[in-house]
Amino acid sequence: MRGFRDRDFIRTPEGFLFCVVGSTHPPDRIMAYLKYVPRASGGPWSRGGVRFHRALREYSMDALRETLTFLRDYPAYLTYFEAFGTEMSAVPVARVEEHYKPEERLGQMASSTWLDTLEEKALSLARLVAEVSGVPLSELGVTGSILLGIHVPGISDIDLVVYGRENSARVKEAISKALDDRSIEVQRLEGEVARAWCVRKAKIHPLTLEEAKEILGRKWNMGTYEGVRFSIHPVLKEGEAERYGDRIYKPLGEIAVRAEVRDASLAMFLPAIYGVELRRVIEGPGLRELREICSYESLFADVAEEGEEVVAKGKLELVFDKRERSTYYRVLVGSLAGRGEFIKPVKRS
Repeated sequence: MRGFRDRDFIRTPEGFLFCVVGSTHPPDRIMAYLKYVPRASGGPWSRGGVRFHRALREYSMDALRETLTFLRDYPAYLTYFEAFGTEMSAVPVARVEEHYKPEERLGQMASSTWLDTLEEKALSLARLVAEVSGVPLSELGVTGSILLGIHVPGISDIDLVVYGRENSARVKEAISKALDDRSIEVQRLEGEVARAWCVRKAKIHPLTLEEAKEILGRKWNMGTYEGVRFSIHPVLKEGEAERYGDRIYKPLGEIAVRAEVRDASLAMFLPAIYGVELRRVIEGPGLRELREICSYESLFADVAEEGEEVVAKGKLELVFDKRERSTYYRVLVGSLAGRGEFIKPVKRS
């Protein structure tokens, strides 16, 4: 059965539009962040005469915390998740008025007799991705403002999703090659656009401009297509993501480590998970072993390959795995309680 997947959207009775986070949720509610709220003095996004204000001003933990402050007046959308040991915004299943699915929206666009200019480019890009990767168009979708029908041609970006581990790996391989050899119409961010991206990321994250540039150079899933910014987001299907409650996470304080990436197969998803081998603890509790580094901050997804070393700062967690009946340690990056968290690839000397 199709559940709630990462990058789906939800509309509530108040008209709030939430973006689903990850594909692991308890039975009675869906973890999601507030993206848009209806407001007469909203921004350029609108649908059916209703204008929307962007509640999440930027993609950062500080901005996410601001949405939680707004939701204090709507406590039904705030939940303390025992399994994760943190409070997060979430939509009770009983308050889901509409569930927006990216693959359904793309399918509707593919069969439509009229599309606006941005929808045409989004569909064209999706078909191109399907062609070069060999992934069926039905395994792709369109999310963001286009999914919601509130997009603005000339302003809005194209945000695609690809479903499943195997499909995502195929798309990554094809698009990475296309960006490198410029064999199709997709291009990396370049010039002033790339510089502005790096400046912005260095301003809101603990990165130097050079570090931001290094991360941008590793991003295979973003660029431009026919003059429009695009992104591609791999999403796990049901049965591929862990079930809520299978693992319990206990926070143990802040830590900074250096580690070697041993398994990057889940690093492209949200959360991004790197299987690692600990090299040393830079700051924080002494450890002998560390199994993984996990990031809910998408900037740090897919920034290191297997065999490379990374430096990471985040929240140390003790993980109780009920299925394996084991315990292990991980570092969580992108926690709501954290400040100055990161994953940085170590340049080879």
